[in-house]
Amino acid sequence: MFQSLALDHDQDMRYPADKAYFIAKEILATERTYLKDLEVLTVWFRSAVVKENAMPEGLMTLFFSNIDPIHEFHRGFLKELEQRLALWEGRSNAPTKGDYQRIGDLMQRNMHMLKELTGYLQKHDEVLTELEKATKYTKKLEMVYKEFELQKVCYLPLNTFLLKPIQRLMHYKLILGRLCKHYTVDHRDYVNCRNALKEVTEMTSQLQNSLIRLENFQKLTELQHDLLGIDNLVVAGREFIREGCLYKLTKKGLQQRMFFLFSDMLLYTSKGVTGTNQFKIHGHLPLHGMLLIVLDPPAKQGRVEDYLSEVVNSNLVSTRLEMGKWMEDLNMAIEMAKKSSEKSEMSLDNSTCNRSNRSSDEVSLEQESEEDIHSSRSSLDRQSHHRANTTMHVCWYRNTSVSMTDHSVAVENQLSGYLLRKFKNSNGWQKLWVVFTNFCLFFYKTHQDDYPLASLPLLGYTVGIPGEADGIQKDYVFKLQFKSHVYFFRAESKYTFERWMEVIKRATSSPGRSSLCIPKDEKEKTTN
Repeated sequence: MFQSLALDHDQDMRYPADKAYFIAKEILATERTYLKDLEVLTVWFRSAVVKENAMPEGLMTLFFSNIDPIHEFHRGFLKELEQRLALWEGRSNAPTKGDYQRIGDLMQRNMHMLKELTGYLQKHDEVLTELEKATKYTKKLEMVYKEFELQKVCYLPLNTFLLKPIQRLMHYKLILGRLCKHYTVDHRDYVNCRNALKEVTEMTSQLQNSLIRLENFQKLTELQHDLLGIDNLVVAGREFIREGCLYKLTKKGLQQRMFFLFSDMLLYTSKGVTGTNQFKIHGHLPLHGMLLIVLDPPAKQGRVEDYLSEVVNSNLVSTRLEMGKWMEDLNMAIEMAKKSSEKSEMSLDNSTCNRSNRSSDEVSLEQESEEDIHSSRSSLDRQSHHRANTTMHVCWYRNTSVSMTDHSVAVENQLSGYLLRKFKNSNGWQKLWVVFTNFCLFFYKTHQDDYPLASLPLLGYTVGIPGEADGIQKDYVFKLQFKSHVYFFRAESKYTFERWMEVIKRATSSPGRSSLCIPKDEKEKTTN
């Protein structure tokens, strides 16, 4: 149960007002979340597999010998960050001799130490691959894996957590770039920050290609687990491009379907009625030799059977913008398929590919409201709500789509910290620890909690400032809205307010594939 609180912004005036302080505080807040993410693997998942003796000994050694040293390092790093921020704010009982209102020295030292752990990060590719193989051939591990993903502590797909260490390096790079941009070259903290940035840039350059492979592999395995009726989605050379909701013209009329575009094929599915709301595959269209034909509405009767009328003309999209995204990605994928000599290899399980009507037992994605925030849920409800956090379910309910480019942008735009939240029709503000990752806000009572109390997927939401009609007479408030669903969030400072607005906007508004054409240096300029 949440406790309604009012934030007295005056109490925060005793803290430093320098922008560098808030950047340092962001490093601390996101480090707390990152350490909790590592504990999902090192503590919670380890406990689950040990209890059931579910993981082969060789994999057990490979898995934990490459994640434990990372976890141990960041435990120490987090303690240093907490001590430094306490000194910076004047909250420490320790003698305050020396200049503690800086972070560069601490970052430089720890980035140098982290560099020595790069070998472990390079092994995460192998860890992810071997884990996937083992879950395929070891039934006990497969069962433990699936059951663990339904636990509250596993608030994202399990293998997503294995990507976090390399992604964290990207975050350090971005945030150190922001610090260097803030400081003047003669600032006492500038040289340390610049050296720390140099250290982490060397690591990210070394691991960038590995991260791209890992993110694609992770997405393919996530879909392999979540889709019914497919055996070999993970094959060499296949790249995930886009997933989203379209309407397909069938003999029964327009039917809502989820489509998944890859570099060699297009899958289409319908929503099942299982406890975890999985999608059943109806069929697939190979891209090799495909022609893309768009018919002007209304379609001419004689051309409905045209090969790709099934793909574009007969699949109505929610907006012209969505249409443009699908067209651009389909054209690109077809061109990629032309250059490839290999045709799509796909094994579909006919027993699960039967056509079925859309489930009437849909799970609302608005996971909490003023009415249900205190209500208890059954185990099945919790499972359904948990599974509804996957991007495919969000796309289904919000009638939108997400590309691999969007996923990559979202990785760069993650944030954690305390916010005050207010519902549209409530009077009080609730203080919550909020984590933004994977297009979703996760709400905790405090940063020490092991699992979120609730979540709010943000695809389809708009972010802005409250209007006069909203009657919000507070500073640093932003407004999230999707149709009639409205939430207000209040930050502690101008910097924090601007950061939340920035990351949510960047992660939820699709940049389109044209962003891939921006030179790397230019992209870094826009993100620092």
